[in-house]
Amino acid sequence: MAVEPTQDGDLPTLGQQPDIHHVPDAPAGTDFPEPTAAMVLHRVLAVSARTFLLNDMGDELVDDDRRCGTVDALSLQMGTRPLWAQSATESLAGTERRPTEVERIHQSRVAMRRIRSNLRTFRLVLDPAWGTSLRAELSWYGNRLGESRDLHIIRDIITGKGPEVIGPDQVALIEEEVQARSDAVLADLAKERGKPRRFQLTEQMMVLWDGPEFKAKAQKPATEVLPPMLRRAWHDVRGAARTARKDSSAVNLHMLRIRMKNLRYGCETVALVEGSPAGKTARAAERLQSKLGDLHDAYFSITWLESLAEQRPDLSEPIADLVVVQHGAARDIRQGWKKDLKELERRWRKWMG
Repeated sequence: MAVEPTQDGDLPTLGQQPDIHHVPDAPAGTDFPEPTAAMVLHRVLAVSARTFLLNDMGDELVDDDRRCGTVDALSLQMGTRPLWAQSATESLAGTERRPTEVERIHQSRVAMRRIRSNLRTFRLVLDPAWGTSLRAELSWYGNRLGESRDLHIIRDIITGKGPEVIGPDQVALIEEEVQARSDAVLADLAKERGKPRRFQLTEQMMVLWDGPEFKAKAQKPATEVLPPMLRRAWHDVRGAARTARKDSSAVNLHMLRIRMKNLRYGCETVALVEGSPAGKTARAAERLQSKLGDLHDAYFSITWLESLAEQRPDLSEPIADLVVVQHGAARDIRQGWKKDLKELERRWRKWMG
């Protein structure tokens, strides 16, 4: 027995149990209907929203078992699923709540970035005012979580590289300073989660799970609607790449990284229906994005450590040694980014022309 789409071409709302008692048997050999843009975007946004909710919430998601069970049941009812719907259960399994605070914050931030990117790239099939507003709220909360993540980076540098260049007592003193700041940031986050603005963000995540309002265009086949919308993201990447090639400053490379994220997440969404070409382009974008992300972290650590040295003159000497190490790391990371960019350009041309 197959679950058929509703009259407007979409699947039953993910947050509701589909009524399978009135669904006729599909003829033998019938394939699942070609997915619409709304179907594909709903899946991506819903899974990302679930990841965020499970990793950034306490007891707010009261009925998560029912919601997860609904999607699992729907996946099973599909039987042999097309590419866009394959591994739906596995995708949800990957959204479980992570065991540590560090991992939970990371997963929450990645989920929010994916949502923001898809809302931006595919905004022509969504309510523009709603999408813009939600992106702004995700940016606000992402910055709050970013404060904690930044301190995770500094701690990793101190504990990982510190023992190689400074004494254990100096490592302990700097780590103590970082821990105190990290505790303060986490305490502020705990308070923020109880405030109205954060609660409203939870409500918007539930809208993504249950299904946002799509424009009529979203009911057209995903293969027809979604790929052309990636051209704006590609145009942004090319513009940032031209600037970075002329002047590979930290600021310009960081902007290229931001543009790369939008292209990567958009390609990953389209890969659900386009398959290998989109997936290979996404992976090429991810490789360069990751390298530029490591570079950004290295530059950030240098700025942060230098600021700490001004506030703690007693730690200025060991901090200076760590700064030298991070400058060396930044130089190493910068190697080869243009080659990675050329590979991305090759993948894009082979796929989209």
